[in-house]
Amino acid sequence: MDILKRYIDQQKGEYFRRLDQPGNPASIFVIIPCYNEPEILITLNSLADCYPTDSNLSVIVVINDAEGAPEVAVSQNIRTINSISDWQSQHQDLFFDVQKIYAPSLPKKWAGVGWARKIGMDEAINQLVENKCSDGIIISLDADSLILPNYLQVVETAFHKSPQFGFFTIHFEHPFEDQKLNPAIREGIVRYELHMRYYRNAMAWSGYPHAIHTVGSSFALKASAYVKSGGMNRRKAGEDFYFLHKLVLLGKYGNINSTAVFPASRVSDRVPFGTGAALKKWMAGGSELNYTYSLEAFGHLKPLLASPYKFWDMTSAELSMGFEQLHPSLCTFCENSNTLAEIVELKKNCSNAEVFEKRFFHLFNAFWILKYLNFAHEKLLNRASLRTEPIL
Repeated sequence: MDILKRYIDQQKGEYFRRLDQPGNPASIFVIIPCYNEPEILITLNSLADCYPTDSNLSVIVVINDAEGAPEVAVSQNIRTINSISDWQSQHQDLFFDVQKIYAPSLPKKWAGVGWARKIGMDEAINQLVENKCSDGIIISLDADSLILPNYLQVVETAFHKSPQFGFFTIHFEHPFEDQKLNPAIREGIVRYELHMRYYRNAMAWSGYPHAIHTVGSSFALKASAYVKSGGMNRRKAGEDFYFLHKLVLLGKYGNINSTAVFPASRVSDRVPFGTGAALKKWMAGGSELNYTYSLEAFGHLKPLLASPYKFWDMTSAELSMGFEQLHPSLCTFCENSNTLAEIVELKKNCSNAEVFEKRFFHLFNAFWILKYLNFAHEKLLNRASLRTEPIL
């Protein structure tokens, strides 16, 4: 518990307030950020339809908005608070309790889904400390997502069966077969999900050992892993990408395929990128969802990522010669980003090849790869058609 307490003692909670007192002391928490969300009850009903967990569970909904947020969004947040309160009074016999946290007028610089998710996750840590729990499970969900009935039980069981794992990603599927969907949105979400699955598989094929999906509504982690990582970031978008790729470097993790999360397939302007933003551009006539990164670019990474241990025994001159043999786009990117010097420095700070190989992927992480892919396709390579590029 000391590690949890040390973390929470360093956090500031002046920007929000609890609207409910916690019920039975919980060791499992579902965190749901909620901004301008008229259908949160659909998600709560989906949770209510789940099979009960063995441990006490609490759902924390973080209703939030930023300084200067549109009045329509602020008003919807007030309606959301009232509708959840009504729902709570009608569902008093559930196996979990629901806690509302209200975070209005957050400073504009940081306000967004990342901060809202952090507020909820930090509150889960706070309650674990208050309840004298040494660890717990934090589940990340969104206010527009549905889940299978076995969802909570499967997540709880996964951590019990693999106590050495710090986190799990969870299988997701956008509900593109929903007959109510506009056909153009259906086409867009199919393309977007194809890109996501292709990208993850191409990362693994390139030799990167931590190829995972990073979807904010589809992961769960130990409280201890959360605090060891330094907690959730306050990014306005992409908070899940940065957070999960920080977690992969801390230890073992897994993926859950025996249940599923169903994120909404809808246009959104709440974040600058992600599903909603991609669909908004698609519906406005954008062509981005026609394309993805070429498989060729991932292939260029193979000599670098597939066997990093080979660099351990190389001299600086041999390293330089080896990098000159890389594809010109990758070689140029490495030169511009001073990568060769960073490898030399990394070798100096590692005691053996095993340590070097592990830390190698702290340098060549998912963010580094993404920056290379964008560089390569801006300078030398053409993006590939989603209709013709192989789905690995």
